[in-house]
Amino acid sequence: MKAHSPIGASSMSRWSKCPGSVRLSEGIESRSSAYAEEGTEAHALAEKMLRGENAVAEQEMLDAVVVYVDAVRELARGGELLIEHRFDLSEVHDGLFGTADAVIWQPKEKTLVVMDYKHGAGIPVKVEGNPQLMYYALGALLTLKYPAVKVRIGVVQPRCEHPAGPVRWWEISAIDLIDFSADLKEYARATEQDTAPLVPGEHCRFCPAAALCPKLVATAQEVAKLDFRPNRPYDPEQLRLALDSRPALQAWMKALDEFAYAEAEQGRTPPGYKLVAKRATRKWRNEADVIEATQKVGLDVFEKSVKSPAAVEKMVGKKEFAALYGEMCAAESSGHALVPESDSRPAVRLDATSEFTLLPE
Repeated sequence: MKAHSPIGASSMSRWSKCPGSVRLSEGIESRSSAYAEEGTEAHALAEKMLRGENAVAEQEMLDAVVVYVDAVRELARGGELLIEHRFDLSEVHDGLFGTADAVIWQPKEKTLVVMDYKHGAGIPVKVEGNPQLMYYALGALLTLKYPAVKVRIGVVQPRCEHPAGPVRWWEISAIDLIDFSADLKEYARATEQDTAPLVPGEHCRFCPAAALCPKLVATAQEVAKLDFRPNRPYDPEQLRLALDSRPALQAWMKALDEFAYAEAEQGRTPPGYKLVAKRATRKWRNEADVIEATQKVGLDVFEKSVKSPAAVEKMVGKKEFAALYGEMCAAESSGHALVPESDSRPAVRLDATSEFTLLPE
């Protein structure tokens, strides 16, 4: 099995939407980010816990990973569990491979369960019809060769709020999933074309070539020409296009910052810039010494507070929480968020008139 492929399962969320990114990224080293490293650490922690090994981590990461581990263990009862299952789909197309976080075979139900852990807290992952998750599921189905009738695909994303909760499911028949292999092959073939298009979007934030992408630069230039200010006429369609471009442009700016920082760290600082030390924060060298010193003068340096409703719910379970604490907490929104119409949340009705003036039709 190849150690790396530009069309592996882990990067499909990008190259399936932007086939041209594969060719554009050739020869560019993928730079890890703090978020990616945190995700890798969380996956390693989950694997250790599922294998019954000793695992140590910060409480926040531990709380998130436990949600995934508990869900996997519950489903694995009476079934066969495979942890970090590596698969090769060269039979579909050369270069297709990946690793499924957890695969569970339930023989009585003739069901193959494929679970994917997402540690990210930013963007909620859609499960239904998600090509990347189907890629993982197809890899498990074709390589393990269980006589499955149906396949349950699950994503566990504890740190990102979603109306359906942290564990979300979608079910597909084994036959329909096998049919997806034709689509997967077409996705892969599209990346090999000389005219493979560059398509900006949220996926740009995972692209090694985002900082150098000519399509992103052109998009940024077009949006920069638009002018939206209070009490001035504007075209609603242009406003929509500008909003749709935000994820790609934000990804480009982030990639640009990371590229420039990496260059500076290598001694190639851009003209007009310099590297400086970040703001220092004080830390205790030894907490035991602090406790001893404060006890002598009678100070109390310990902070005590009630855990959040979410933390208590994880401790006692949803049913017990509703019975004991349901009337003691209230859900309060911090304000409004402007999102695409495809978002599952209901729209807020406002009486206030807009500060902007529409262009006359």
